[in-house]
Amino acid sequence: MFTVQRRMCQSCIYKKDAPLDLAALEAAIADPHLPGYFTGYRECHHAAPGSGVCCAGFYQRYKDRFTLGQLAQRLGWVEYVEVDIFS
Repeated sequence: MFTVQRRMCQSCIYKKDAPLDLAALEAAIADPHLPGYFTGYRECHHAAPGSGVCCAGFYQRYKDRFTLGQLAQRLGWVEYVEVDIFS
């Protein structure tokens, strides 16, 4: 299963009022051969490090622009979770 945070966390970098430079953060996983696509995904920073839980904001925006997101959707392997190591 591909786990995705069910909803954006309080400090999600994809919230409209987030002060971070998304272009710079996304550049780290941008596909150099396919503009607008990604080689991976952003993990939720409220999930345990290395847990593989996809950021809800990233998934909402880009679920069709990275291979694992495309495959998980087509195979019905998306599992929404609610995890928060800070609560």
